[in-house]
Amino acid sequence: MRLLFEVSGVVRAPLEDVRERMFADAGESGPHRLVDRARGVIAYWGDWWYRGEDSLHPHPEGALLVHRVHNIAKQGNWAPYLANKLFIGYRARLEEGLRQRIAELEAQT
Repeated sequence: MRLLFEVSGVVRAPLEDVRERMFADAGESGPHRLVDRARGVIAYWGDWWYRGEDSLHPHPEGALLVHRVHNIAKQGNWAPYLANKLFIGYRARLEEGLRQRIAELEAQT
């Protein structure tokens, strides 16, 4: 498993409140999903290369939300770069998505 991207931001709300909101509709672990409420981690992956992971951590201003994207391809681990056009603009989309997610979590207070 190779880390490709990591973006993070602070949700300005108490950690336990954010954890409750984040897991409210997370469902349960399954074949392509890990839901670990105790550790504050939700991970999801496909059949080929993608694994996304959201995790919560304590922060002086509330809760730190970290999103990581991993390449989990067992063979042809170079191919996701071609399939995703060398990931051009990918980080910017991840950062925007994280900002939106943080705004949603903060709005639920």
